[in-house]
Amino acid sequence: MHPLTFPTNTPNGYLSLCYHYIRDSSSQNLFPRILGTSVNEFEKHIEMFSNHFKLITPSDALSFSYGNYNFNDNEIGLLLTFDDGLSDHYTAAKILAKYGIKAIFFIPTCVLKDELPANPIIIHYCIAKFGLSNFLNFLKTSLEKNLKDSNNYLNKFSNVKENYQEVIQKIKYFFKYELNDKLSRIILLEIYEKMFHKKFPDAMEIMHLTKNQVCEIIEMGHSIGTHTHSHISVGSSNLEDNELDFEIIQPKNYIEKTFKIKSDFMSYPFGKTIDCLSSKELIVKTDSYKLAFTVDEILNKKSTSPYELGRYMPSSSDTSDLLYKKMITMVSGK
Repeated sequence: MHPLTFPTNTPNGYLSLCYHYIRDSSSQNLFPRILGTSVNEFEKHIEMFSNHFKLITPSDALSFSYGNYNFNDNEIGLLLTFDDGLSDHYTAAKILAKYGIKAIFFIPTCVLKDELPANPIIIHYCIAKFGLSNFLNFLKTSLEKNLKDSNNYLNKFSNVKENYQEVIQKIKYFFKYELNDKLSRIILLEIYEKMFHKKFPDAMEIMHLTKNQVCEIIEMGHSIGTHTHSHISVGSSNLEDNELDFEIIQPKNYIEKTFKIKSDFMSYPFGKTIDCLSSKELIVKTDSYKLAFTVDEILNKKSTSPYELGRYMPSSSDTSDLLYKKMITMVSGK
């Protein structure tokens, strides 16, 4: 039974959370600079959710948008989701199954089909293990190899007065929006092979879910959604029809065929407005999906487009108390 903590005039709807790294002791010890929610804190989150929200299933979310599913006047629903197909999510899936909670795991299909890591995960692990200076050295070499005007790009990272986090944000922005998608992928895969995979032959198992783990996650009762093929910013990429088919439509077909399931869910990589299509744009391009998720921090209501659903991304500093306060703010819309 869920304690009812909301006033009777609370808007009808549900929140959704978008988790990434869920770190157990072994992963924290091996890669301490990768930030995420610890397993211990994650279980505290779950306890808080159970005390204050009505945890819903992916099927409930579908029925809320398209059917008769609804919430009582004094309760708010909560749907849990996980992006990027991270190896951490196998642990998270088992913890959720222990509590009888069903979630959606969004996976970029490059992880499973090509057995290559998603773009941002390469950045995270390479910098975490080998440091920012080494990453920038590898980036310089790859840019000089692949671009005639590489100096124009390298100057972006030459300001030594900037702090560590500012430089990392510049790197992420550079690969998301300043390089074209194909070149970003070429350069990041070069860095991955020379920098990380060379040191860790089992890199993919360290970084991402395996097909067998995905099968087990499905057997636990969870749902699988798509997260494009190679984790690109869909809205800012101006995709041609064949590129959109490769990044949005083929991943759904691959997931359904490989795991013999129905997959009606997608989430946009990065998830900001610039990274997403509007409902109208998505429907014009494909009718393959029923729910699409952004990271717009809103309460999902009956009036919310099922192709523009919002989520909040918990940070590594979000304790259960702090997360609860942020979720209440989303409910109130203030």
